[in-house]
Amino acid sequence: MQKLSASLVAIFLQSFFTLQADVIDDYAPGRSGEALKNTIYRQCRPSLTVDEQRLVEYLFQIYEQTDGLPYDGLTGKLITEPDFSRISYIVPVEWMKPDPKCFAEASVDLHNMLISDGASAIDRGQLPLGETTDGYDCYIPPEEMKGDIARAIFYIASLYPCQLWGNRGRYIFDNTPYPTLRSEWSDMYMRWHVNDPIDEWEKARDKKIAELQGNNNPFVTHPELADYLWGTKAGETYRPSTTPDNPDKPDNPDDPYIRIPLQESYNSSDPYIWLYSPYVPEDVTWSLDGKRVTERVSVSSLSIGNHELRFTSGTAKGKLIIEIKP
Repeated sequence: MQKLSASLVAIFLQSFFTLQADVIDDYAPGRSGEALKNTIYRQCRPSLTVDEQRLVEYLFQIYEQTDGLPYDGLTGKLITEPDFSRISYIVPVEWMKPDPKCFAEASVDLHNMLISDGASAIDRGQLPLGETTDGYDCYIPPEEMKGDIARAIFYIASLYPCQLWGNRGRYIFDNTPYPTLRSEWSDMYMRWHVNDPIDEWEKARDKKIAELQGNNNPFVTHPELADYLWGTKAGETYRPSTTPDNPDKPDNPDDPYIRIPLQESYNSSDPYIWLYSPYVPEDVTWSLDGKRVTERVSVSSLSIGNHELRFTSGTAKGKLIIEIKP
């Protein structure tokens, strides 16, 4: 049984409901725009400390291909002289120096690193990974790495939104919590993301990194997130993609039976209010406006305006006000 912390109970008793991020499937649904990006920021951070002295060793493990040789993320070739290899940051951490906290954390985040041959790393220097646009010089990565790099940049934009970017970083990123990526760059990276979808090798790399530093890249585990932040669905309420039990039936992310955690407000067109939150024990009894309810409530059965939702059990109790909007 999951118990509520004292502080969270207090939040409920004050009729204020804010989801603290923990798991994408539990907390991201129902959010949009900056709130969705902030959820990723809170919930997807590294939870293990990486040994800085072993970063190259870790990257060899992550990018290892045949015969124990690693894959050069800048050229798409095997590194045949490992002694001359070096770390190449996907988003150069030098750009983050004006924000010391982001600089320190991103410097040891394996999701922001490639292993590359010394010569290719020198050729790239501090150039952004991209296609030359508006007169900005870029380093063009191999086709088979473009989607991987785009998803890493989405990750950096979400977890390390610097308050001030230096060097070439200011051309790609703005100083805002959202969207953080400037539109011409987010459009390009979205195109890479779509044209080079996630493959098994990228999933395996993501898993290795998660084992080392305790977090996945959410844009690898939930690739649809990018579309809700910088793509055609930007501004829309996030609904996770689902895998159907019947492979002959297409996925339907708008399925009204997808259980979405409780929110502060609902539109009258929403199908249900699901009586569920990862912070609320599963054995609670629910009431809405004084009447007992179970599992879910049809939004169409409620009038426009505020409604009082209460829960109680032997270990926790609280209430929140939910709003039904036209």
